[in-house]
Amino acid sequence: MSRSPKEAGFALAEALVALLLLALTLGLAAGVFSFGRRISQAGHGRDVLAHTVAGSGALGGWLAAAAPIRTVTPAGPGPVLFEGRPDRLTFVTASRGDAQPAGLLAVTVGFNGRDRGGRTGSILFDVTPLAFGEALLPDQVARETLIAHVAGARFSYFGALTEGRPAAWHDDWTDATRLPQLVQLRANLDLGGRVEPLDLSFRVPGS
Repeated sequence: MSRSPKEAGFALAEALVALLLLALTLGLAAGVFSFGRRISQAGHGRDVLAHTVAGSGALGGWLAAAAPIRTVTPAGPGPVLFEGRPDRLTFVTASRGDAQPAGLLAVTVGFNGRDRGGRTGSILFDVTPLAFGEALLPDQVARETLIAHVAGARFSYFGALTEGRPAAWHDDWTDATRLPQLVQLRANLDLGGRVEPLDLSFRVPGS
C-alpha cells in the first residue's frame, strides 16, 4: 500500500528518534565503561603505591642492619661481605628473631626481569641462613616480593671502596673493604595505564 507524504514523514521521524536514542544509549554506556575503567586503574595504582611503600620500608630496615663483616685472608682482613650489582645486592645481617631463623643471614635483593606477559617484573627479597660446616636445606631459603609491577630497576652505591679513596657513586660494589654509605634504587612503576619513576636512597649506618 502506498503511504501518504504525511505518513512517510512521520515514519522517517520515528526512525530518526530511534537512531538518536540508540546513539545516546551507546554513548552513555561507553562513558560508564570508561569511567569504571579509570576508577579501576586508580585503585590498582593506589594498591601498587601502598605495596611499594611497605616494600621500600622493609628494604631500608634490612640495609640499616647490614653487618660490616670482613673475610679473613692470610694477609689480614679481606673484603667486606657485601656484593652490589646494578640488578641485585647481597649483604649479611643478624636475624631479627621474628620469622627468620636465629644467627647470621645472607639477604639478596634483586630485580627478576619481566613477568606478567613481558610488561613488568618484581624486586624480590631472599633470606638464607649462613651455614657453618653443613649444607643448607632448600626450605631454609625464604623469598618474598618487596615491590611488584616494576617496569625496570637499577641499584647504585655511594661511598669509598677502600681506605683513602674519595666517596663517589658506583655501579658495582664488590671487593670493597667497607659497606657503602648509601644504596640507591631507581625503578619505574606500572600504575595501570601510566609509568611513574621511583627514586629511593637508603642509608647504611654500619659503613
